[in-house]
Amino acid sequence: MDNPKTIPAVIHNSCLANADKFAIIEGEKRVTYEELDSKVVECAKAFIAAGITKGDRVGLWAPNSAEWIVIALGIQSVGAALVPINTRYKPGEASYPLQKTEAKMLFTADGFMGIEGEEAVTKARGEGGIKTIDINGADTEDRSFSSFLSGAESIDDDLLAQTLKGVSATTLCDIMFTSGSTGKPKGVRHRHEPTVRQTFNTIEENQLTSADRMLVINPFFHVFGYTGGWVPALFSGATIYPFPVFDVDQVLEIIQDQGITYFPGPPTIFHSLLEHPRLHEYDVNSLRFSLTGSADVPVDLIQRMLDELTFDRVVQAYGMTECGTATNTIASDTPEIIATTIGKASKDLEVRIVDDKNNPLKAREKGEIVVRGYAVMDGYLNDDEATSSAIDEEGWLHTGDLGTCDENGYFQILGRIKDMIIVGGFNVYPAEVEDMIREHPSIRDVALISVPDERLGEVGCAFVILREAIEPDELHLWCRENMANFKVPRYIEFLEQFPLTGSNKISKLDLRDLADQKQIGT
Repeated sequence: MDNPKTIPAVIHNSCLANADKFAIIEGEKRVTYEELDSKVVECAKAFIAAGITKGDRVGLWAPNSAEWIVIALGIQSVGAALVPINTRYKPGEASYPLQKTEAKMLFTADGFMGIEGEEAVTKARGEGGIKTIDINGADTEDRSFSSFLSGAESIDDDLLAQTLKGVSATTLCDIMFTSGSTGKPKGVRHRHEPTVRQTFNTIEENQLTSADRMLVINPFFHVFGYTGGWVPALFSGATIYPFPVFDVDQVLEIIQDQGITYFPGPPTIFHSLLEHPRLHEYDVNSLRFSLTGSADVPVDLIQRMLDELTFDRVVQAYGMTECGTATNTIASDTPEIIATTIGKASKDLEVRIVDDKNNPLKAREKGEIVVRGYAVMDGYLNDDEATSSAIDEEGWLHTGDLGTCDENGYFQILGRIKDMIIVGGFNVYPAEVEDMIREHPSIRDVALISVPDERLGEVGCAFVILREAIEPDELHLWCRENMANFKVPRYIEFLEQFPLTGSNKISKLDLRDLADQKQIGT
């Protein structure tokens, strides 16, 4: 692995430098860097034996685990592209990325959240089209991971070395699918060199070191858990704690017992920790750094993370599958700046706000956030039309996110352009209204969607999680006293918890389905 501009090559060098240190701790499982290196070599040889070559695609449909990391690095070591699949998907949904990428193999964890590899493969291409390996399968089964790895014995070191030399900085490292919130998911192509470069920038900006112990709850199939999680951790020689399913008590226990220092995650995760009735019983003083991100992070959440979860530093970042991290705050920013902005343009990237004709806008004018630079995706898989629609002739990636930029270069995100609600001709930006409602002391969190209205076209419906009891009429009155009348939600619905996406963000698609079920606005 001579090329330092590929993900496996950088991690190989990290393994050599940190041989006796633990790379992965997963329950009782302990994997040193030296052992990780050996496991990746074995897995790469097994892929060669299975006929996987440079340019092939391999699906991985499983929760966070040590095996996930080994398989991913094995795929990339032989020049194939990793295709991570959302663990929330049903077999019919999982079949789409397999079909779209023409995957040769699929690794699954059958039984986890309804994952059934054979069913997905059948729906994708019919029986026998894609070879499946079940990570959870018994060692005696033909489809087991151990059976797959046994193929490594037939591959010598010379053939492996020759294969590794064929993988370069420009080789495709993964194809990650978008959420599909505006239609069929699109496959985003990433190459090794930009991914490696952005990973090192992430390490530098977040001051990640080999002394860190990182708890990774963000799913590995998402950029937050993958190139924003275990990849920078292994580049740094840190120790990773993969977590397959979020459980508040288990998270607090592992922070206390293992001395977790680095804990990235979406705001919903930290809300849950802070609301835990026995939080004070746990020692969380080891926590050093957190990276969070969302269209709207309450100011008091950042402050409570610093005070009650005892983080030394909390920062916010903004990005997407198509460009990785585009903007970020820094530790020296105030909690208010960290909560209410998504920071400045990340290192080596250009970010600006444009109008619908692609003209740059002045400070604080509302428009689309666009990004340009090395980290912008290689394009959508087999979809030149979608690629040219997303990336203009000057190389600017149009994110579809609505935002502003102030005089100091700090960006603020107001939500998806298509999420904007037009109430009787007035533009209502959900993130702005949500931030205002969160200022009420009885409100823990809120999510605003649009529902149809016969007179105004559409109006706002606020789904609210309470901190303490309040009547809807009282909250309505408060909203009318604190915001323009067109911004006031017509409907307020109380929930115990929000539906979440596979990456632990609030699912507004599910909230719209809930509004339809309740016939709100009809």
